[in-house]
Amino acid sequence: MTPRPARLLQLAVLALAAGAASAQAPAVPPPFGSADDLFEFGTRDGDAPLTVGLFGGAAYLPDTWRAAARAEVAVRRGPFSAAAAQTLHLTAGGLYGPEADELYDVLRAVEFVRLDRTARQPLYARLGPAERVSLGAGALARSYRTTTAWDERTLGAEAALDAGPISIAAFTDDVRMTGVAGGEATLRTRAGVGPLGGLRLTLGAVHDLGLPARGDSALTGVEATLAGSLRGGRFAVDAPFAVSPFVTAAAYTGKGHTLGVGADVDAFRFSDALRARVRAAVFVSSARFLPGAVNPFYALSNADERIVAGLSRSEAAGDSLVGTPLDSLRGGVDVVLDVRIVAFGRFEASQYVRRHIGADRASAYGLRLAARLPRRARAELALERQGFRGLWSFLGGLGDENALVLDVTAPVGRGAQLFVRSRYGYRRLSQSGPDRFLAERRFEPLLGVRVALR
Repeated sequence: MTPRPARLLQLAVLALAAGAASAQAPAVPPPFGSADDLFEFGTRDGDAPLTVGLFGGAAYLPDTWRAAARAEVAVRRGPFSAAAAQTLHLTAGGLYGPEADELYDVLRAVEFVRLDRTARQPLYARLGPAERVSLGAGALARSYRTTTAWDERTLGAEAALDAGPISIAAFTDDVRMTGVAGGEATLRTRAGVGPLGGLRLTLGAVHDLGLPARGDSALTGVEATLAGSLRGGRFAVDAPFAVSPFVTAAAYTGKGHTLGVGADVDAFRFSDALRARVRAAVFVSSARFLPGAVNPFYALSNADERIVAGLSRSEAAGDSLVGTPLDSLRGGVDVVLDVRIVAFGRFEASQYVRRHIGADRASAYGLRLAARLPRRARAELALERQGFRGLWSFLGGLGDENALVLDVTAPVGRGAQLFVRSRYGYRRLSQSGPDRFLAERRFEPLLGVRVALR
């Protein structure tokens, strides 16, 4: 890693800390990236400004058991918060290579450094691995992340700003500016047409900086979405609920395009008591386009990087590749249902279903159930799947394009905590040429203490 990204990180942290000194408590977060992450936003744990944790135990990765040691630290000051954690895995030969073979591994210990917006300042900013970045109506990017291959995660940045009638949001998945970057801008008006009021226009774009700037291998997408809220005697935007039909058009330059229609149902005026959104949409796409192609698997399954079939290196000896590249996709229709509910700032249930109707196996599914519980306990189940056709093929087996995380932290006895992480993801194969990724299973049951200091 060069000194320049490290310098950028230092400057960003100092800027966030300076802004936090004069800000107030966080307001309702913007609907972008990890702004509303249950385990980041609003986590107070008894209002402790400093929390530290030390854990030890065993870990299974990959294909063998190793000793493991984990250290955590989290700090909070008003709307400014930060957390870092690192688990090292030891064997007789030393540390597990992928987590200690380059300087960038130091930055991978950063879970997040963030500034939440308040009533006095409208900016949200965050440093950390991209986890759930979506743009517009989800035609270009949907729940994009770099943590599906855990050892290859990168330190990204994202920000969102409300400036009167205009909202702006942007992200990059790597502070070195070598990965995916994108953003969107929304203009809100009081104009109306027919039963719709509060018309809003959102323009978005995404670009893979790691690919050539132009040509068949390039990936640059643009999206435009026009939405409005159903109104009765007054604009629905002033009520606790809003129904917002929308129409969207998106294209990857030099590739394909789509046209989509749908509606959002929002419950957004209950603060931490309830925040909810239900989105239903239909997309009609040409060849070389798939709604939400920049998704949880894009960082390891794109024009260059690909997933290799099998669960072990011996099984993957033939190096057969899974997934359908964007350039090989045929046209089709996609029906989308996306639901997210956050209750009392402690519970989340979200589910994403995209049923692809066409010649390719291109449907997708996502699920997240999460809870923050008393005594600093927490639990999360997150599942992502793609590359299947319909319900029966979804239930028929895991397939090769899957990601699963099951994290549990629970108090055990007096002062001790049990931390268990189960992960079904991917690791990069050591080889020359384009990166190839192989599925792996990890299981890490660790025992230790997590202490809140005042």
